[in-house]
Amino acid sequence: MLWKSLIALCVIGAALAEQTPVFLWGANSVAKPSLKTVPQAEFAEQLAALLEDHMVVAFEENGLSNKDFLCSNSQSQSCYAQLQGVSPKTYYTSVENPSEALRSVAAKREHNSIDASGKLSTPAKCSVGTALFVSFEDATESRESSLESHDAAIAAISKQFDCKVAYLYLAAPSTAPVVQRRSRRETAATSGGTIWHAGNQFQIFYTDLLYNGNKVDVTGIKVTNSSTPATKFSVELATSDPTKPITFDVTYNGGYFTVSNLAYDGSNFRSSDVNAPTTFSYSCGNLTLDSTAVDNRYNTLSFKSLQLQAPFDATYKDNFAFGDSWDCVGFVTPGILMGLFVVALLLVIMFVGVCWMMDINTMDRFDDPKGKTITINAAAE
Repeated sequence: MLWKSLIALCVIGAALAEQTPVFLWGANSVAKPSLKTVPQAEFAEQLAALLEDHMVVAFEENGLSNKDFLCSNSQSQSCYAQLQGVSPKTYYTSVENPSEALRSVAAKREHNSIDASGKLSTPAKCSVGTALFVSFEDATESRESSLESHDAAIAAISKQFDCKVAYLYLAAPSTAPVVQRRSRRETAATSGGTIWHAGNQFQIFYTDLLYNGNKVDVTGIKVTNSSTPATKFSVELATSDPTKPITFDVTYNGGYFTVSNLAYDGSNFRSSDVNAPTTFSYSCGNLTLDSTAVDNRYNTLSFKSLQLQAPFDATYKDNFAFGDSWDCVGFVTPGILMGLFVVALLLVIMFVGVCWMMDINTMDRFDDPKGKTITINAAAE
């Protein structure tokens, strides 16, 4: 019974594993037979060795297959004219979960994207030991045109780094982490409310601000840079009561900005969930923050139609327009979790049932028709 269960689990695991091509250049690597699939663990060891003295940049192409590398344009030229000239290079026809292998060995991971103009949405810095995952934001065009434009963008971006970098061109995983696979939403409207600008560092918009249900009037904004302005600054929203400003810190880490240490009227509020990529704006239709308990009482600070952004990019102009909206409503709702639980329960029942059916055996003993008949004497009492 046990060995049959293990076989079934192995079959399910093999079905879930993704085997995709990988093109690696910029560093020497071990060549593998084209008909052999490189296991995830083996590929992870190879990447771990590269991360010791290289930065690894992984360009994730949606739906990449071996057939794409045979692509040619209308002039019968390869869609990968730029990548053909790189050296040293290694092509693996099949690697098991290459993106997951890189994530498992990279202690420092960053995420970025290439916009329709072929530029990185956020400037990237060269850092040995860092894994940078880069996705593409495609316009509606043919597959050949898309691959050709991506090839040109990769070539241009590869020239921006001044340290030792190993590059990967691989397929984007079909199931990615929640923070990497959130879709773009329409920019929230910024009319009918209040908006405060702090140059090109920070701006915030809301239609109403309440403290324990009472309206709070903000009269101004002030930004103070810390000793490391590239990763952190403090914001102070002055209110009608000069002794009670709203203060919080904005930090930068791995391509995301986060609001922390939010305080008002002597209360500290939990705001760690207020975060978004620097190229997006955080938005929430109704954001209510709770304070830490003081004498078993909780205070609340509520923003209506909130939208804020901290680009951490000097190329932005003053009073910049908000980026695409990164909504506070998650994709995994209680209803989805309940559905997943029911599906998982049904799969477990099906798995147990299949294992039981596989364990059905023919009886090893039968009645002998030529033998003596069994007689049971029954006497009436």
